[in-house]
Amino acid sequence: MYEDEMIANNEDLLIEILLWLPPKSLMRFKLVCKQWLSIIASRHFSELHTRQQRDHLSHDNTLRPSLLLRLAESSNYFHIQQSFQGQKWSSYHFSPTLSRPIVRGFSNGLFLLQCQNGEHPLEECHVYNPVTKESRVISLNNSDQSRCVVGLNLAFDPLKSPHYKIVCVRTTRRRSSLLWRSWWRRCQIEVYESDTGAWKLHEETILAPSNTHFHQGIYWNGGIHWNKIFFDLHGNCVRKHPEVLIPDDPRTVKFCDYVESNDYLHYVVYLPEEKSVMVFELLSDYSSWTLKYHINLDIFSRPLSVLSMIRRESEEDDMLILHKPGMIMAYRFRDKSVEVIVNFEDEEFYKEQCIQFFSQCTIQYTETLAPP
Repeated sequence: MYEDEMIANNEDLLIEILLWLPPKSLMRFKLVCKQWLSIIASRHFSELHTRQQRDHLSHDNTLRPSLLLRLAESSNYFHIQQSFQGQKWSSYHFSPTLSRPIVRGFSNGLFLLQCQNGEHPLEECHVYNPVTKESRVISLNNSDQSRCVVGLNLAFDPLKSPHYKIVCVRTTRRRSSLLWRSWWRRCQIEVYESDTGAWKLHEETILAPSNTHFHQGIYWNGGIHWNKIFFDLHGNCVRKHPEVLIPDDPRTVKFCDYVESNDYLHYVVYLPEEKSVMVFELLSDYSSWTLKYHINLDIFSRPLSVLSMIRRESEEDDMLILHKPGMIMAYRFRDKSVEVIVNFEDEEFYKEQCIQFFSQCTIQYTETLAPP
């Protein structure tokens, strides 16, 4: 009893204890008393907790990401817990103040959303914390020099700054007939900085294939990464990735995607004709991709979808997240074992012999208290 009173009366000691608790536990502990609510709800504590948690996890290499999956052809999201044990699967409901949100970008626990039925869906976006369900509206910079938005991306690293950046990619109004015929498009980048609340236009334009997907770029190592190129936020320039050595015949490749996990950037290639998956890892100096895994998937029948790749504290626990009709599974590289994480054959939305989740709508994230 005496110890409890001592902690309650010593706010500095109480804060030190609360800083070690996970974000979801802290959300529940807001209800304990007004003092705890005041501490946990403060922006200072949120930033302190986010920085300490990220620093601790990165040094101990114990990041345990959760997964958020969007059901194909819908706005319904499902959450899979960090442990992948016990009650693993549940519907995720965004804040009721947001109308039919779609995740456009994500970075270190924060999401970047666009609301389909908002008053100005093409003129604003929302930075959102899926744990606290707090959001902040950001107005896009509507310039006469640019056209439609083709990509919204989020960059947030709490170890470097409590502030985040939004990278917006737009097509420019200048397009020659030659570019039009060859299916190339010229784009321009604008960067929003949350500490100043202002947009900055990147003067240099990008010439990119029209099928380049600029939504959901992956933030890693100070850059936003898309297919074969990335925007260096420190150098304020666009750079190319080193070449990845994969089969030349594009008909053999069904899936290529970037996946960031535990501070590593991967390039995952699914080869359905060979029934195999290749996982490459990009070196931190950007010099080359190295082949991390090349596995055979003969044990799986078609159809099959590769959703993500998860790095754990030990390489022995690395896993590939797969989906076949009615199931989400984890394939462990160490012993080639397969665990069914979720069986949703009894759900109303289940469609027999159909792939209902895809990599582009699979988000891997760590929970945080970071304010949007």
